[in-house]
Amino acid sequence: MSLLRKLRREEGELGLVSALLLLAGVLLPIMFIVVAFARIEQGRLAAAQAARDAVRAAVEAPTATGAQQAADDAIARAEMQSGVPLQLRLEGTFARGAALHAETSAQIDLASLPFIGQLGTITVHGSAAAPVDAYRSLVGDSSP
Repeated sequence: MSLLRKLRREEGELGLVSALLLLAGVLLPIMFIVVAFARIEQGRLAAAQAARDAVRAAVEAPTATGAQQAADDAIARAEMQSGVPLQLRLEGTFARGAALHAETSAQIDLASLPFIGQLGTITVHGSAAAPVDAYRSLVGDSSP
């Protein structure tokens, strides 16, 4: 009878070990996937917010040169706040009633593991547009 009890006890321990191995085999990859999605979402939000801030700063500038400088300054502030390196492309005509478009992009590392290194990158984009006020006077503008 003691042999039967001993076998039952070992089967219970073996079941516990199997459950722990299965749990670790399923949960660890899920944890890495959650972290990768979080990094991607953080980068996407940073790119979208930076594009909005850059185009808003550009349309409030007094000159076209000042618009580009204001947009670049907004991107530099966004990079410092988010820690995500961003690239900016500002398009459009800086004139009354015209619209400026800002597009940002960022390279996001998916994951980095010890002894393995990085698993890859993904590019995320953000875009925004804003009109230059039709009733504002621009420096150097001779139109009424």
